[in-house]
Amino acid sequence: MSFTTLVLFGLVSTVPTAKSLIKPMTGVHLKVSAYYEPPIFTFVKDVHNSSIIQYAGLYKDIMDWLSTSLNFTYSFVEVPANAVKTHGSLDSTLIDYLIRKEVDMISRLMTPRVDLLNVMDFTTPVTVTQFAFTQPFPKLEEDILASVKPFQTMVWLSIGISFIAVVLAMTFVIRNGSIDHYKNKTTAGIILELALYGLVILLGQGGRLPCNRLSLRLIAGSWCLMAVVLSYGFSGTLISNITAPKYEPVINTYEDMANSKTMRITVASGSPFAENMLNATSGVMGKLGDSLRQNPGDLILRLPRQIGDNLLTGCCAYLESKTIGDIIVRTVMMKSGRQCLLTTGKPVDYSELLSFGITKNFRYRSIIDQQLQLMRESGLFSFFRKKYVVEADKCNARRVLQPKKKPLTLFDFASAFFVLGIGGILSLLVFFSEWISIICLHRRRRLDRGQRPVLFLMN
Repeated sequence: MSFTTLVLFGLVSTVPTAKSLIKPMTGVHLKVSAYYEPPIFTFVKDVHNSSIIQYAGLYKDIMDWLSTSLNFTYSFVEVPANAVKTHGSLDSTLIDYLIRKEVDMISRLMTPRVDLLNVMDFTTPVTVTQFAFTQPFPKLEEDILASVKPFQTMVWLSIGISFIAVVLAMTFVIRNGSIDHYKNKTTAGIILELALYGLVILLGQGGRLPCNRLSLRLIAGSWCLMAVVLSYGFSGTLISNITAPKYEPVINTYEDMANSKTMRITVASGSPFAENMLNATSGVMGKLGDSLRQNPGDLILRLPRQIGDNLLTGCCAYLESKTIGDIIVRTVMMKSGRQCLLTTGKPVDYSELLSFGITKNFRYRSIIDQQLQLMRESGLFSFFRKKYVVEADKCNARRVLQPKKKPLTLFDFASAFFVLGIGGILSLLVFFSEWISIICLHRRRRLDRGQRPVLFLMN
């Protein structure tokens, strides 16, 4: 043990309730399972006869502390990878060793399950773990369409429809308004000129409208106001999309995983996740279960290096304890020259209590439970854990990658389109009022012309 560990042990052992609650297990020898799962649990073998000569890791430190506190001895029983392949999953292999009395205690933390209480017991929970998707580090996307991404498709469609409507409305006002500048031009020529004017305004270049009719200026002014809003909204979002890193999205939720078109889900065979997904027939879990049924090879056995090698192919995202995910990410990073090849997403909405498995009706269960609770409350378990579980901060895509700004929706420009609509309505009202006034004026002139000869004859 290190000096810090001894100090912590000394402080914990001085708690007044420790001696009164915990009874020593003098003379007791426990057989504990040992599965190679670096860096949580590792062992070194003799090169000559393959015998294990040294153990190390989180579970080794915990067992050393328990044996020293309770005065018992223990020995590890190796669980080979071939046994895991035979049983189909790591948990079922460890449980089988426990049921057959080959071990008294499973050193690997596992989730207590009701269906196993008939054949084994569990210690008091040692910790709570969250789960997350471990996945390939997001790759850069080819953003060829960056110039159209600031707006959603409905926004572009609405702009096109509004542009055509404004040009046609202005053409209608001009053709029926007797404007001198456009008298000698054809309808096609007027439409082309107004389309160029509207396009120039939309691009923020400014333009000239050779007419002082109020109805025409109202609709042109509404278009100019809308163009200002669109121009600033487009340029701001475009700059954000161009300057922000364009990475593929990180899978954080079950919905993200189910909707992914590039990766499949992979889980540990025999885990609660695997059973829940395989038993589901509808919804998101049913969709993920279909993926596992179609690709049975995605139910992995937690063999050494299997998970990391599988994820590096880019085919899958692995749903597992975030602690295990952080270990996988850091291990792969150190082996690849400190390159970030994997990352973990945000914790999903699911957590589990973790305990040690022990034989049914284990005689010293209450004593070990008291000591495990003392270890948890004193912070000693967290201290042991931090020695072997180190998060690779540089490979945390959620911190490293800046999220891209979402495309602006039609709802964001509702006010601009509303102003354009009001301007168009006012323009038509003014135009028709001018038209009515002109018609009334022409009728009055005709009446005046018809009355003059009569007045002349009477004189």
